[in-house]
Amino acid sequence: MMKLLFVISKGFEKAGGATRAIQFAAIAAEQGHPVEVFLIDDAIHWAQLGMAEGIRSTTGEHMKDLLEKLVEAKTPIHVCKACADKRLVSPDELIEGSVISPGPALVERMASPDYKVFTF
Repeated sequence: MMKLLFVISKGFEKAGGATRAIQFAAIAAEQGHPVEVFLIDDAIHWAQLGMAEGIRSTTGEHMKDLLEKLVEAKTPIHVCKACADKRLVSPDELIEGSVISPGPALVERMASPDYKVFTF
């Protein structure tokens, strides 16, 4: 089965769009699709403990609830290493299911025929 890779770069300034992207990933995981999320740029903050609190989409979905659904589904949440390093975010600050991953890990997935890639 093809894996769905959601690459998200939207941070706090586009929180509604980021929440919507996480919502689509959570829906796909709930439907039984294999899903991975790769957070880059300012979107890495969504994997930080407490940062999704109070964040909602324009239609009312809560980022924290959606992330919890991904964690429950054991969805890998990759956090760009270079992006985390630049923002001084360490692995012990991340939510369950998150892992610091280097850029080549993203490129491998993007180039693989086993993945369908969605960018937000």
